[in-house]
Amino acid sequence: MEPSPLAAATEPPAPALAKVGPGAASPPAALSVAEVVARIRGCIERQFPAPLWVEGELSNCTYHASGHIYFSLLDPQASDRFGQRLLLPCAFFRGLNQHVKFKLTDGLRVLCLAQVAIYEGRAQYQLKVLQVQPKGKGALQLAFEQLKQRLQAEGLFAEARKRPIPRMPERVGLITSPSGSAVHDMVSKLRGHFHVVILPVRVQGEGAASELVEAIGLANRQGLADVLIVGRGGGSIEDLWAFNEEPVARAIARSRIPVISAVGHQDDWTIADYVADLRASTPTDAAKRLVREQELLAEQGRGQAERLVDAMRAWLDEQDQRLAAAGSQLRLLHPLKQLERSLDRVQALQAQCLQLTQHALDASGRHLQGLLGRLQALSPLAVLGRGYSITMRFPERHVVAEARALAAGDQLETLLARGRVWSTVTRTDSPGTTSIFPEAANGK
Repeated sequence: MEPSPLAAATEPPAPALAKVGPGAASPPAALSVAEVVARIRGCIERQFPAPLWVEGELSNCTYHASGHIYFSLLDPQASDRFGQRLLLPCAFFRGLNQHVKFKLTDGLRVLCLAQVAIYEGRAQYQLKVLQVQPKGKGALQLAFEQLKQRLQAEGLFAEARKRPIPRMPERVGLITSPSGSAVHDMVSKLRGHFHVVILPVRVQGEGAASELVEAIGLANRQGLADVLIVGRGGGSIEDLWAFNEEPVARAIARSRIPVISAVGHQDDWTIADYVADLRASTPTDAAKRLVREQELLAEQGRGQAERLVDAMRAWLDEQDQRLAAAGSQLRLLHPLKQLERSLDRVQALQAQCLQLTQHALDASGRHLQGLLGRLQALSPLAVLGRGYSITMRFPERHVVAEARALAAGDQLETLLARGRVWSTVTRTDSPGTTSIFPEAANGK
């Protein structure tokens, strides 16, 4: 196989080494780094004069703060002579990647329209990416699935966070195109049942998503409606794409006003349908649901009103019968007899009250006597009455608990059951004496 022109240009035959030493020729002319880089750039530009499509697997994807996206294209089926995977460095600059709907992630198979170029700062070749398309699935379908998966992981589709649709709203807000057939169908169904507020927006094309977000925010800030219907008629996935934008999904999730999503036809599903508090198959279906709920409530109200009237009539008839019976009984009973019976009952209750009071007093007295007996038994004076005394050092009046705390000549004050005794210590016994009367213990 013959080498490619690029290989021939970039791999020239090795030059002969110049002789070194006495009699050697003058040094050969050298190229500057810039000249070498310029020649490499020229070879690349001649070999790849126009952009080309490159297929590969994404690797090392990095979203830079500047808005640029850097990644490598990997060929998993090929490697170099050292067994290393073949990688092409790629730069996807901000001005070109703004319209990419899906997120570039490692492992994704893509087609890139790119210009082969050289990054002169490092003398490194790279691809300047102009377009990126997913291999297999369409870009919009892939973007839809990526956003759906991410928002679902955040819990934005959870039923627990969705708000109930009010059964009797006064004002219904329509966020849709003012010129489409959808708005006319909804207004015709809602007119006469609700106060309808129309917030006109574009529903497809550039800027449609931002207008939807602004309209939802305006309705919430100014409290324009009790429930919002956000939708449009059917169309292709490109036509419906504004309802698949992440800002629209988050605006619906933030809305304090319950939101009904009514986009396209029965088989059309958008991200807005998953996030909204209720999904209607069509805009007309959304309006019918609100009207049907109101009519059902009105019918229930009429039925409850009829049942209430019947119940009131039955109650009045019962009260009339009870009143007639009470009148007959009142005529049979003399008021003085009623008064006498009431007086007897009062006297009986009075006697019962006095008796219960006396019993309570007697029980309290007995309990008090018991407490006094226990108190007297525990009183220090009662202990003194049984022959014990309390001895204190005089004049400090510290209670003496052991003999070794005293010395001969100390003044003592002894408290008896009746009276006090002052004395002087002449001697003390050594610790350890257990007998009350030491003389008896010594046999004296």
